[in-house]
Amino acid sequence: MITKTSIKCIFFSVSILFLHGCSVNTYDVKEMEYIHHGETAINETSIFVFRENSAFGAARKFAIICNDTVMGVLTPGTFCNFDVESGENEIVAYMSPSPIMHYRVQSRPGEGVFLFCKMGYATGMYIEEIDKNEAEKLMNKYKYMEIGIENQKTKINYRDYYDNLYK
Repeated sequence: MITKTSIKCIFFSVSILFLHGCSVNTYDVKEMEYIHHGETAINETSIFVFRENSAFGAARKFAIICNDTVMGVLTPGTFCNFDVESGENEIVAYMSPSPIMHYRVQSRPGEGVFLFCKMGYATGMYIEEIDKNEAEKLMNKYKYMEIGIENQKTKINYRDYYDNLYK
């Protein structure tokens, strides 16, 4: 028989689990000072991903995935940077349980690519490429986020996923 006391206990337990789940730092995310790492290797592409500084419902943070590897976690007004092997790389903004936006970076050996995640009620949700000058302005305003647990693989390779989706 369900009583008021048992309902209160269940509600309390679910609330504790929800609050704990929201505060978990799965990838050991840290806000750090951004230090430019110099020239990009000729066989790599340096990718910068910025997240618009706006709140959108419950979207406090989302993971940035490159193909099948988590490369960063962004909150409003933050950015991350990572180098990948040049070639086609699918950059995905992921918020459980699914991707919310993606952008295909074509092969750009030795170059930097600057992506801006729009996520707002007025702007919509998508990733667009921005130029280096705009990115440098954002680097001065936004906070740099780095993950401590690197090379964490996802269950899906999003490059293959989007290749199959758009065939």
